[in-house]
Order: sequence, then structure tokens, then C-alpha cells
Amino acid sequence: MPVKEADKLQDLLSSTTISWIGLVIALILLALAVRQIRAWYCDGDDPADDPVEILRQMEELKRQGDLSEEEFRSIRNQIDGGRDG
Repeated sequence: MPVKEADKLQDLLSSTTISWIGLVIALILLALAVRQIRAWYCDGDDPADDPVEILRQMEELKRQGDLSEEEFRSIRNQIDGGRDG
């Protein structure tokens, strides 16, 4: 009798281990899928990522009178300083 119970316990442990391994694999695949979907929606089109685009926008604000020459120079110097370092 004890041999049968040990076999049943071993079968239960092995099926539980397989279930856990399957669950871990499923979670990894889900995480990869979420990462890919987020990458599709956030593909780097943020204008704040491009210093040249920021300068263009600031030049346009200066041209419209919403930004003074002094403010524009300050922003340009900050962006140029960030590119050097």
C-alpha cells in the first residue's frame, strides 16, 4: 500500500510542477505580448524626444510673439547644453 500512495503523491507533485511551469510560461508570453502592444502605441513619435523639433516649436512661439527673444535664447542654450553632455 505505501508504494501506491507514494506513486500517487509523486504523480500529484509532477502534475503540479507541470502546471506551474505552464503558468510561468503563459505569464512570460503575456508580458511579452503586453510589451509589444505598448511598443506599437508608443513608437517614439513624441516631439519632446527630438531637440530639433522642440527648437522649431519654440521658434514658432517666438515668431507669434508668445515667447520673448530672451526666453528663446535660454531654451536654445539649455537644449544645446544638453546635446553636448
